[in-house]
Amino acid sequence: MIYKKDELLGLREKLSKLSLEETKERDKYLIELANGVIEGPSTGFATIDKPWLKYFKMDKFYDIHNTKTIYQDILDNNKDNLDSIAIIYFGTKITYKELFENIDKTAKSLVDYGVKKGDFVTVCSAGIPETVYTIYALAKIGAVANMMAPYFDKKQMTERINDCNSKLLIVMDKFYPVIKNAIEESSIEKTVVIPTLNSSVLRYITKKEVKVNNTTEVFWNKFIKDGKTQENVETFKYQKNYPLCMVYSSGTTGASKAILLSHDSFQYSVVSYDDNTIDIIRKKKMYQIVPPWYSTGFNTSIHLPFHNGVQVFMDPRFERDVFIKNIIKQKVDYAIAPTSMYEGFLDEKLIKGKKLSNFANPFEGGEPLTNEVKSKIEANIKKMGVDTKLRVAYGQCECGAQATSQSQNIEHEEGSVGIPIPGVTISIFDDDFNELTYGQRGNILINTPCGMLEYFKNPEATDKYFYYDKYGTKWNCTGDLGYMKPNGDLFIEGRKEDYTIVNGEKIYNFDIENPVRTLYDVKNCDCIGKLNDDGSHDLALHIVFTDVTKDIYSNEEQLISRLREVQKLLYDKYNNINIVPQYFKVRDSFPYKPSGKRDVEALMKESEGYIYIDSSYL
Repeated sequence: MIYKKDELLGLREKLSKLSLEETKERDKYLIELANGVIEGPSTGFATIDKPWLKYFKMDKFYDIHNTKTIYQDILDNNKDNLDSIAIIYFGTKITYKELFENIDKTAKSLVDYGVKKGDFVTVCSAGIPETVYTIYALAKIGAVANMMAPYFDKKQMTERINDCNSKLLIVMDKFYPVIKNAIEESSIEKTVVIPTLNSSVLRYITKKEVKVNNTTEVFWNKFIKDGKTQENVETFKYQKNYPLCMVYSSGTTGASKAILLSHDSFQYSVVSYDDNTIDIIRKKKMYQIVPPWYSTGFNTSIHLPFHNGVQVFMDPRFERDVFIKNIIKQKVDYAIAPTSMYEGFLDEKLIKGKKLSNFANPFEGGEPLTNEVKSKIEANIKKMGVDTKLRVAYGQCECGAQATSQSQNIEHEEGSVGIPIPGVTISIFDDDFNELTYGQRGNILINTPCGMLEYFKNPEATDKYFYYDKYGTKWNCTGDLGYMKPNGDLFIEGRKEDYTIVNGEKIYNFDIENPVRTLYDVKNCDCIGKLNDDGSHDLALHIVFTDVTKDIYSNEEQLISRLREVQKLLYDKYNNINIVPQYFKVRDSFPYKPSGKRDVEALMKESEGYIYIDSSYL
């Protein structure tokens, strides 16, 4: 059945006015329709059909709400779980009882140092226990964590600290020498330095990384000792849309922006998992590796497991070899990590003769993952004793953390990033905000209760990011392009701004990268616009070949032959000469920014070392 535009407008009008009971009845109909229990027409529009509903536990779906701070949430959820392990850190096991005691001590010290409700405290620290204590203690007293990554330059860091008038800095010792000069012109008045191994028995055999002056700088233990004279601090009571923390965008398409998230941003995310198809079981173990200055690093890798009484294994070393060794030794059940970490399972030196017993829930996000690499990783994990799938998730800091996820209990289409998490609606729209049907490429918009409050002190960017439709629905404009399948699986193709104008035509660079990445001999690639002397652009494809084929392509004749094959593949796929690169650069690796993102600006500045292959023969 084909719906006319006025019929769809009328249907959306009716749906916007449904009561909760009417919505439940309609959702029941949609689930039966999606499962084939009943026959009937689908509209082809995700916001109306909601095909993902059939996967959820609907008895809990309508109970997704929040009335708690993140501190109150984990306190309530673990009051009968106090003797269970909350954190494992370099040989030290910290129970939930000790976790709450340390949060209370930290809260007292924060108050002793003058921190009040609504104040911003800058935190520059990796995944270590003291970072956890600090963020939950700030939540307990109603203050806000300004989560700062150590890779910001002096100007950026000074501006970000001054914007929120932060007076107190809590920093891990390994980062302090890097950022110390940056805070000299900032509003910071006092600095607390955390020795990396402070919570480990290894602290007794390691030297302190830095020295402090004991006036404007103190070590963590002195900070905690200073708070002992404080009486029990008052616990902040939940307020809707109250700020919890500030994180920062990666700056992929310009200067990074300050993203202000609320307690609700975190809470709606973790509560949705109570209704999700992903089983998160008390007392199992989560590997925390994503840095906490990303919302995923704290929300999904720390707060979500604490919400469920899960153990959190922490190791701040963001290294592939360490990651694989810890997965094996610690018998981890869950992990959320980028592709580069999981590629350790392709290294025979790391996995030869090793066995896995628990690793049933690995999740990936934040980096490209080809089906071929995914299959190889899964095959090696299976050889090690666990038959599982490497599942993919998608989100943005602006969306709180995750917006979609694959599940071990659902058969997802290869290449997708899964379905919306419960409570989230996602669909595809054109540039005029007309919703598109399944399979059509367009802008990915997300309606989520987990979203940010605003870009801090940046109303213009905030207004541009959010879109309100005629029914009052608030949409996050992600800046990503993609499409959705009729089963609700979302496919991400790339960033909307990632294009090159070739002969007057807009060519999306990812339309070259995505098919090339699937080739057996390509480890990774990046397509950029190469500036010509006359101001025009040509496509330039940067390729990293697999280790197995590098020697083969050291022969110039074979390399040129292979690059011509790549040209022909792209021409045959799109039947468009403008989409065929004529410049190629074979490289061993890519330049990266301190944030971990590919440094496209550095690639664009490279002017030498290109191989030119005229495409006019096609």
